[in-house]
Amino acid sequence: MRQHNGGNRSTFRSRQLRWAALAVLMVVRFAADNTASAEEVLASFPAPGTQQAKIAVTVTAGCNNRVGVCPITVLVRAIGPSFGADRELTIELRPRFKLPTHNTFDFRQTIALRQSDSVYQETLTVPMYYPWSHCRVRVLEDGVVLPGFDTELFPAVFLKLGPLSKLKLAMIESRTVDNDPPDWQRFPDCRSLTLAARAERTSPIYWQPPQLDHESAKQSAETPEISSYTIQRWHEDRLPVRWTQYNSTDAVLVSDRTLQRIAEENPPAFEALRQWVGAGGLLWCYGSPVRSELEALFSLADPWEPIPLQRIQESLRPRTEQFAGPNNRHDPRERLDPGRRRVASGLELEHPFLLLEGARSIQQRIRTQRYLAGKIIHLDDPFPFPGSPNLWMAVIGESRKRIGTENRLGMDITNGDNHFWNWLIAEVGQPPVYAFLGMISLFVLIVGPVSYYVFVYLRRLYLFFVFAPIVALICTAAIGLYAFLADGFGSRVRVRHLTLMNSAGDAIAWSRQTYFSGLRPRDGVAWPRDSAVYPLRELQDRPAQTEPVGDAATAQISVDDQSIRLKGSFMPSRTQSQFLAIWPTQNAGSLIAHPGDGLLRIENQTAYSIHAILLADASNRYWLAESLDVGSTRDAKALLPVDAARWMTTTYMNDAPQVPAGFQDASQSELLRIGNRRRVRFQGRPVTFFSDNEGGLVESIFRTAMVERGTPAKNSFVALADLPTDAIGIEGAKPVECIHMIMGAVQFVLPPDASVEAIDSETDARLRNQESGQ
Repeated sequence: MRQHNGGNRSTFRSRQLRWAALAVLMVVRFAADNTASAEEVLASFPAPGTQQAKIAVTVTAGCNNRVGVCPITVLVRAIGPSFGADRELTIELRPRFKLPTHNTFDFRQTIALRQSDSVYQETLTVPMYYPWSHCRVRVLEDGVVLPGFDTELFPAVFLKLGPLSKLKLAMIESRTVDNDPPDWQRFPDCRSLTLAARAERTSPIYWQPPQLDHESAKQSAETPEISSYTIQRWHEDRLPVRWTQYNSTDAVLVSDRTLQRIAEENPPAFEALRQWVGAGGLLWCYGSPVRSELEALFSLADPWEPIPLQRIQESLRPRTEQFAGPNNRHDPRERLDPGRRRVASGLELEHPFLLLEGARSIQQRIRTQRYLAGKIIHLDDPFPFPGSPNLWMAVIGESRKRIGTENRLGMDITNGDNHFWNWLIAEVGQPPVYAFLGMISLFVLIVGPVSYYVFVYLRRLYLFFVFAPIVALICTAAIGLYAFLADGFGSRVRVRHLTLMNSAGDAIAWSRQTYFSGLRPRDGVAWPRDSAVYPLRELQDRPAQTEPVGDAATAQISVDDQSIRLKGSFMPSRTQSQFLAIWPTQNAGSLIAHPGDGLLRIENQTAYSIHAILLADASNRYWLAESLDVGSTRDAKALLPVDAARWMTTTYMNDAPQVPAGFQDASQSELLRIGNRRRVRFQGRPVTFFSDNEGGLVESIFRTAMVERGTPAKNSFVALADLPTDAIGIEGAKPVECIHMIMGAVQFVLPPDASVEAIDSETDARLRNQESGQ
């Protein structure tokens, strides 16, 4: 009996331990789900028991659920007072996905340790083209793995790609000195923003109080992992210094004065943020309606524009397809209806969550301006929080075209895209069909009846069985030799290079490039260090063959101080490989126009030789000039609006991306229609890809300006120019049918006498008005 009771007690205790362990796991899981910016340790070296280790290395992966860049932080500590000698270490990452993918790669980057230092830390910008389920980390020196610095267990990571429509917002937290900071330093109250982003109702308890204090507002920014949006908190003193580290972010929210302080105290961080906005990012700012400081920071010369009323009304209309809910499903019962007043006990009608702000009121509070490929949305309010849900629904609706990395790219990087086919090199890989048919027909005649009768006539019929295979080998060798001689052993490239620039010389390059090499280039293809590079594959009908977890991949990515380089199977022999590369350019120069008496002289102070340029002045008069070398000046001739529209449309359509002959026509295909919505089967599961930007964000900007609008905007230009030499990633590659189009702002410089005459005319007009008034 005692033994039986003891057995019951032991069973009861084991159950208690199991329930306690389950409770701990639940708590840990809940905490993990509610932490949007969680990081994961990929490796910690040296391994236990390692002898003579002089350094300790920790590799940590940042949170990311987007195609783009995964920030990997490498921290090296000296075991002792210092590193003791100058050393160069190579950090190697082997990210793998549990399902096969065509973009599986190994990543390498070298770091330099100084003899006198004891701590070294750097954030690596590792490309993320597919989800990571495992990642092997190795540390090498002089090409040899350091003993004990290899994660042979391949630790699991949880970097998965979420829904494309998921909003990812980064809030820059201002540095404060007390618990009651001024409005521009206070942390935003995100409750109304949450309602607008998730498009759902919430409990009345959530509405109290009307305004959260500084510390309580930080809790309102916490979002669960399965939410339709994500908020990250970045402190202004710990911002990224490379623009590519923002690539997984959709929008950045910051006050004007905080942004001004970042620009003054941390110029590299502000420059990275500015370059990211220029590459297609969203900047949500709030502050004084004057906006002069913001205009100076970004060299904004164009007037601020309000959001059109129709667009605001569309944003406020209940739309269950705005963002995917849990499990990527849209539940109409959970939507937010802005046309219905929510009433709850204990709430005043002036409560921000009950305020049904109209479209005209919202229009008066928001101003927008495009900065290169990105957009700045400014709220004319020193502290617009929590604000009405309608206000934030209008902000999100205005941001929709730039939400999602692949939405901005306009192409499905993970699963492949049929846009691959509309930018190929036409002159390679095409066999001479009729010549081959003639050769095969001649081969059949010679090997067949001709050789038979000849050997019968010579009474050597047994030679027929030797002659046929010899001729077959000769013909086969001739076909192979023709392929090598026709396509050559070198590399060819077709580039569609689009550049957006402003009058201050800031520019962003959007370059789509297709390569073909007879022999695989040993050094691969390379772009500037601050480039975001995405390999574009054709739509995959079947899964790829992938390497076993931990084994070396056939594709490699290496990064140094000057370039990012893709090698191996990214550039296979005798196969067309396509990439999309984006990088910012500083000091790109400007285009200066000197107006005269019915004339216009154009001075090219850009870094590009221009073949032809069409510009519009402030009066919407159009001017055309040709052959402007760098630093040269030409007289432009005036064009009628119909001729300017014809030039714009013809220039764009002559070199527009087209599918090759024999491919299904785009007008009859659902694969290439505007909207780019299609269903792709990958590993037996349907995957839906949607993009608001056909061909990419910058491609959409050029197409809208040159085809849909048809003429340049006021004080802007469109030009055809030479391809920059640094745009081609393989040295010595032969350019084929390349195109470089530039769109930007024009600086109009009036002669001194013209400005004096303008002032005199304004003075005379003012005097005449005064006299008429008297």
